[in-house]
Amino acid sequence: MAILTGAIKYRGSFKSIRNYVNLHDPNVYAGEKGGANKDLIMNNPAFVRTRENMNEFSGCGAAVKAIRRGLLNLLPEQTDKLFTSRLMQIAKEVNRRDFEGIRGKRSITFSGDKTALLTIVFSKLQHIADTLQNQFVVEHPVTRISSKLTLTAFTIKPVLVPAGTTHYRVQHHLSIISDYEYSEVNRRYDPLSDLNALSAFAYSDYTLVGTALTDEIVAAFPVGTTMGDADNVIECVGVEFYQLSGTDTYLPLKGSSIMVVDVF
Repeated sequence: MAILTGAIKYRGSFKSIRNYVNLHDPNVYAGEKGGANKDLIMNNPAFVRTRENMNEFSGCGAAVKAIRRGLLNLLPEQTDKLFTSRLMQIAKEVNRRDFEGIRGKRSITFSGDKTALLTIVFSKLQHIADTLQNQFVVEHPVTRISSKLTLTAFTIKPVLVPAGTTHYRVQHHLSIISDYEYSEVNRRYDPLSDLNALSAFAYSDYTLVGTALTDEIVAAFPVGTTMGDADNVIECVGVEFYQLSGTDTYLPLKGSSIMVVDVF
């Protein structure tokens, strides 16, 4: 595929050439007009592989949408513009590792490859949480309905604190992503669990910058929640920065950071 590098600008197509851009991509692409139409792609035997890829891509999109719903209270403040793209790459890789499924209908089994979800990166512009990971411990019961974050003399180096910050909070977040399978009845990918996208979170108290924090922060799903084999819990730990305004108002500042610390 050709990429436009010059300063030529025009609206519409130029003879047989068309130009287009992709979201969050600074390049301008050039290609020939024409090609297969929708009817050919959906019905012609020559496009069988294309239809298979489209079907699995749609399933990965549904899984990524559920992951984002589970992390909704972290978006968009904690993510960069390529976060969703990275999630799609992870979901597709899990989908590709279903070696027993029929191509075009391969499952998205996160429970069989939890390490893939550990590679989630919220923002490549913020790495503060990564530098703090040796200062806390997380543990959860066998039931997986909660998790405890233990902080002992937790501190943040001044160089990592955004200008104007007076206080910070540590956040503990849990969310569930279900395994997905293709449904012949619904002719689409569906989650195997009703708990899909369920989330729970908790915060420490507002803590003065420069003060060491010792605390236990427990995030728990609603009482009565029962996990199944298709449920996968994504556990995240992060820090948010604030500026005290008045006596009791904390204004959030840019520079917050969060990371995935466990998937169980």
